[in-house]
Parts: sequence; C-alpha cells; structure tokens
Amino acid sequence: MRPSEARRAIAAAVSVASAQGLSVDDIVILQNSNKLAARLLPCDVLARVAPSAQQAAVFEVELAQQLAAAESPVALLSHV
Repeated sequence: MRPSEARRAIAAAVSVASAQGLSVDDIVILQNSNKLAARLLPCDVLARVAPSAQQAAVFEVELAQQLAAAESPVALLSHV
C-alpha cells in the first residue's frame, strides 16, 4: 500500500479495535504490500486490512470464516 493508504488502513484497524473495547497504544507493521498486516499492542491483536475494491478483500473474509469455523480466536468481521 502507498503511505496514505497504509495510514488509512492503520486508522481503520485502530478504530475497529477501539470499538470492540480494546486498547491500542502501539502498532507494529508486519507486512505492507497489497494488504497491510499490523500487530496492535497492548491488546495483542493481529489486524489484516485489504482495500475493499480488491479481490483480496474477498479472500480475507473467506479466511476469517475458515478460522472461525476451526474455532480459532478471531473477531467478527468489520466493514469500515
């Protein structure tokens, strides 16, 4: 993602975490390509953000559903 897109992706991840009552004081970018993966601290959450206009967003939804079906610790999907 370009820097402006990455900033918006981070803001979206922090917003969703905050809306769920999670505290976010620090963000560690783990990957920044066509999607952004960030670790939110101290709540210790991994956030993956994909632009909604991309096919990648469909993949992220399917991945989250598969993880939930396997009883992995995932949160509900959020569309910001």
